[in-house]
Amino acid sequence: MKTPVYLALLVLWAFFGCQPATEEQESEKAVKQQEPTAFEKFLIRKDELNLRFSYSNPERKISFHNYKGNYPEWRTEVFQKFSELISYAPPGDRPVRELRSMVHEGITYHALVMDAGSQLSLPAYLLVPGGKIKGNVMAVHGHGDVEAMIGLRDDYHHRFAYELAREGYMVLCPELRGFSTLGNLSDDTELDDLDYWVSDGYQFTLVTEGFQHGRTLIGETIADLVAWENWWVGAYQVESFDVAGISYGGDLVLYFPVFSKRVDKIFCSGSLGSFNGIFATSYNAPAHCIPDILTWMDRSDIAGLNAPRPILLHYGELDTPSAENHSASYNKTVEPAFRELKEIYARAGAGDKVLLRVTRGFHHEMDNELLISFLAGRIK
Repeated sequence: MKTPVYLALLVLWAFFGCQPATEEQESEKAVKQQEPTAFEKFLIRKDELNLRFSYSNPERKISFHNYKGNYPEWRTEVFQKFSELISYAPPGDRPVRELRSMVHEGITYHALVMDAGSQLSLPAYLLVPGGKIKGNVMAVHGHGDVEAMIGLRDDYHHRFAYELAREGYMVLCPELRGFSTLGNLSDDTELDDLDYWVSDGYQFTLVTEGFQHGRTLIGETIADLVAWENWWVGAYQVESFDVAGISYGGDLVLYFPVFSKRVDKIFCSGSLGSFNGIFATSYNAPAHCIPDILTWMDRSDIAGLNAPRPILLHYGELDTPSAENHSASYNKTVEPAFRELKEIYARAGAGDKVLLRVTRGFHHEMDNELLISFLAGRIK
């Protein structure tokens, strides 16, 4: 038989022993659990290392400011080296078919598919306005997707292709390798993943696999744009056109016209600057990457191959480096690169054809008003 004292102790234990732990007790318990073991204390810590690595200043052997010859000689040499570095191969004519069309807000949208060989199809959209056509524009999207550019939704592109069509321009909008429906170029192959900008995580294998085969994503994408130009010329008798792009698309509209004789004006938003720092400082994704480029040249040199075409370089005032900004195109390399580009154009007799505009209060985003004014010839 249990004594009254035993029962009293049992009641006290039940009352106090079953009470939830206080915050102080929980904190003490957490500290004990976080206390490193002797083995963990032995391991080398970051604060015991020197972690300030960076690559040395680029050599840029044939950059314009290091070159002793004239502009035509320099252009020939740089064009050949750039073509080699991106592994550019002229695409020739590729078959294109129209899947369907629709009219939306007075604009006829054509859904197109190009056959880029037996293993790959590439989509694009052609926006044709009602009434008289003011001009022709190839619009090139950045990281994201073409659908936002043509008006399906709004993001940093600000539907600029759709806005151009509303202004009366016929606009060709290729979808780029690695994005949207092309996020995984081997999606129909079991187990394989050649992906880039996909929503469920990415390893950028489309870029790294290409490097192993001596190919670059940017070089193959430039060839795609040339192929779309070839089709456009044949199907719609387009004799000339302007180009507009933002971010990665800004890179492309500076590079692609180097391989074209039909591009008139270039509107480049969120690009130029130097290659030196776009990954380490601005933390960009690797579509821009051209192996060994800084041994030979920089972005200003590539853009300079376009002389005497008019170029407007656009930036958002707030698109500057920070821990959260993985674009950061308006960085400290912009002003030197712009001066270098102006110098190249001046030597080609077109120093007044390069313009720089910064939109106050903008981040990494398109300025449609500025774009439309430039294409209409209202900005000189």
